[in-house]
Amino acid sequence: MVGLESVISEIQAAKDAGNPLLEGQLYTKAGKILLERNIYPEAAVFYQRAAGLFAEVNENNHQARALNHLGVCLVLENQPQNALIQLNKARELAESEDDTALKAAVDGNIGLAFIAFDDYTNAIKAHKSALEAAELLEDPHLQLNALINLADSNLQNKNIRSAHGFALVALDLAKSLESLPSLVLLYDLLGMINSKKGDLQSAVEFHQQAYQAAFSQGDLLHQGIALANQALAFEGLTKYEQAYQAIQNAHHIFRDLNADYQHKTQKDLERIQANLA
Repeated sequence: MVGLESVISEIQAAKDAGNPLLEGQLYTKAGKILLERNIYPEAAVFYQRAAGLFAEVNENNHQARALNHLGVCLVLENQPQNALIQLNKARELAESEDDTALKAAVDGNIGLAFIAFDDYTNAIKAHKSALEAAELLEDPHLQLNALINLADSNLQNKNIRSAHGFALVALDLAKSLESLPSLVLLYDLLGMINSKKGDLQSAVEFHQQAYQAAFSQGDLLHQGIALANQALAFEGLTKYEQAYQAIQNAHHIFRDLNADYQHKTQKDLERIQANLA
């Protein structure tokens, strides 16, 4: 893998030189390369080794950051219990360092780990803590992440009014920051929120906006997600031809990407196709 081999060579050189701090930093660099390529198990190994090295030299801030990324890898590997152990360690270290920004980032990931447990009450608490820290720092990007997570976790917990409120505040902030990736997520969230409220036409329109935003930045996965969600809204409106076209396009995208959503969209495709007959 381009870049990783040279970092591994540098790790060995740092080890031979007896420089654990540099070695830990290089393990972190390798973990980042793997995480960005969605290779979570191997990334977790590198972040865990980095955290251990930072602990040896009492570099609490570096250790907390490595543990935070390790927690992310474990959440993405469907190991939320192990993730929470590492993330709670990271939070304790961030508190000892009085690093508010790091605490906010860790709290956000703790919230995601709780969501993986379907523990939405604790997820909401964690995301609220992240939002409070972001507001204290006056960091709009951290605020935006926390608001998106609050909208999503409240939606999952069927707190539709709260989800709608957080999503609308986040939408205004995302527009002001011109954050296209955030707009993709928020338009899709607002589509799902409006579906839950029974306003299926608005849901269709929000999912279309999500698709267009994803298309404008070449994000195929979220194009597929937006189309799949739009298809369900069309189906609820009994607009089966539009639903079939949307779900078929979504299925093609997921198939080409070999994405996990293929199985569900295949079932949706068959059900909607039956309604066309």
